Amino acid sequence: MSNQYEPIPLDEWISMHSEEDELRSLFLNLDLALKYIHEHGYCVEVFYPSVIEVLDNKPDHIRFRKLMELSKDSYRRREMIKEDIFNSTFIQIGIYSNSLKYLKPDFLKENFDSFIQFLPSEDVPYYRGVVQRGASVYFSEYANEKRNRDLTTLENQLGDNGGSSHQMIKSNGRFAGVEPITNDRINDSIYRQINGLNDSAFVHALIIPTVVFITLFLFALISWIVSCFI
Repeated sequence: MSNQYEPIPLDEWISMHSEEDELRSLFLNLDLALKYIHEHGYCVEVFYPSVIEVLDNKPDHIRFRKLMELSKDSYRRREMIKEDIFNSTFIQIGIYSNSLKYLKPDFLKENFDSFIQFLPSEDVPYYRGVVQRGASVYFSEYANEKRNRDLTTLENQLGDNGGSSHQMIKSNGRFAGVEPITNDRINDSIYRQINGLNDSAFVHALIIPTVVFITLFLFALISWIVSCFI
């Protein structure tokens, strides 16, 4: 993976950033990195905070250090992705509640209601769905859908003010979140070794067509020269 960043272990970063909005932003980007990895055929082999890194102290630069390929079997592949999503959720709840060091998955499932007080209220349905109902939904997808619904509700509430208010709300920068949440540009750089953008792959893809072109050109040139003397 790229060596251009200064890494900070996730558990160390958390010790310096404990505000709820900071943590939520981090978790959204952690989820986006997870989704990106899955879309490129990999999953997380080791989900410990000590081997997950925040790069350059930027919460949108998340690097999972230990990856493994997803199974080719479709059922096993879905289960591996589902396990990653649960592990991500488990870590998030453990960090919010400051209990990660001694929290166990079974205990969390059986006592989820005891942890609600530590979680952002708007995200409780998501965490409950993953922990207690086995939902396999990315946190970023949930957050994006919720922002769309919140905007629709607000538009409906202000609908009596006429079309101008409706249009204003759609163009207001505060509601840019209706666009899909993504972090692909940054993850392209961080996960170069799995996204087909690594330097060796690029050079390999460039050299082969060039060699073929030169070979064909030389063959045509030699054929032309030979024909001139016949």
